[in-house]
Amino acid sequence: MSDPALSVTGLEVRYPGGGHAVRGVDLDVAAGEVFALAGESGCGKTTLARAVLGLLPPGARCSGSVRVDGRELAGAGPRELRAIRGLQVGYVPQDPVTAFDPLRRVGHHVAQAWRAHRRTPPPGAVVALMSEMGIPDAAARLRQWPHQWSGGMLQRAAIAAAVAHGPALVVADEPTSALDTELAGSVLATLSAASRSLLLISHDLALIAEHADRVGVLYAGRLVEVGDAAKVLATPRHPYTAALVASVPKPGAGLPVPLPGRPPAPAETVAGCAFAPRCALAEERCAREVPPPRGGVACWVAAHG
Repeated sequence: MSDPALSVTGLEVRYPGGGHAVRGVDLDVAAGEVFALAGESGCGKTTLARAVLGLLPPGARCSGSVRVDGRELAGAGPRELRAIRGLQVGYVPQDPVTAFDPLRRVGHHVAQAWRAHRRTPPPGAVVALMSEMGIPDAAARLRQWPHQWSGGMLQRAAIAAAVAHGPALVVADEPTSALDTELAGSVLATLSAASRSLLLISHDLALIAEHADRVGVLYAGRLVEVGDAAKVLATPRHPYTAALVASVPKPGAGLPVPLPGRPPAPAETVAGCAFAPRCALAEERCAREVPPPRGGVACWVAAHG
């Protein structure tokens, strides 16, 4: 059996000042899989992505294991990480407009996928790649400036740069948040098709249900539910996942159900389940003991059900 595209074991990330952003996360992304991470702002999604990419800020402490295609990245030095990014791990940024230098032509940015590793793009490779991304008359369009391209087209250029070397894993952090709904679905379909394996960070549950194979739901730095994306979002087992799904507006369904309270701050000490203060199903045990993951859900109440 081949190695997973990504294997994260016991991942812990702490920021200077005591912020505990990721708490003991275990997850695998299989070869050929689209795995999505969902959760409200501040739950640790972006921190986990940065840990995989080796882009945590100075002073952050990271422990545990992060393996991409069987290669350990946790503890790797800056030079090794720079060599890995782009070749073994691709990255698609959140906002394509701000990711592109307005003083450089679009073709320059895509070609950087090679030049960042002191390589020269093979003749016609950049044009061919952009044509595969659905950009008509790619040779002429690549000579244009970023402001002459739409956000959706720029995101396709960013995807092209991320997959240029066929990396084992592509990490995309909210890659459709700057796009309208119809365009977001099209871009995400392109991204999924172009990636050998994809770790997708997204707040859009509808897009996750449509495009992801599996989903992991994060709350206060812990993975509380993992499973088939469509099934988890249709019939969530963890109370937080259920609250997250209920908070999404649905046409003709009236106002969504608000989730009371707030998640704990990263610097707060959490003795038991971090969601217990906001959970209507919480038992006494929930406030004292952290529930271990069982059958894809980390919840004392759901585990009993």
